[in-house]
Amino acid sequence: MSKAMQQATCSCGFSVTSENRNEVVKVIQHHAHDEHGKEMTRDDVLAMMKQA
Repeated sequence: MSKAMQQATCSCGFSVTSENRNEVVKVIQHHAHDEHGKEMTRDDVLAMMKQA
């Protein structure tokens, strides 16, 4: 049985989907920093994450 897909979407429309929750967190954190100059904590990203 495969893991549930996790997804997080930025307000700009950038989205990442993965079975790996840690991967989603890292990608969104890098996107927020590189594209928006913002720092997001792991908890920030987990709060915006949903099952895809």
